[in-house]
Amino acid sequence: MTKTWKERVLYAASNEETIDRSTLRRRMRIPTTEMDNRSFDGVVMRAARTAVTEKLLKRVDNGIYRITKKGRKIA
Repeated sequence: MTKTWKERVLYAASNEETIDRSTLRRRMRIPTTEMDNRSFDGVVMRAARTAVTEKLLKRVDNGIYRITKKGRKIA
């Protein structure tokens, strides 16, 4: 069974103190040759922003997120 993008973002966030675009690219092993920045923002970063509205991630700064206790339970 494949994981959703939100599950992948939460898993990456559970292993890092904070996550941003470069951290997610490194943790998820998505090179720019495979997915350009526009597609990455539309798919992966949208999943991160959705997780913020569900209180699974907390927005620390522009494009920088930290996982919450509720997010750790799911990840």
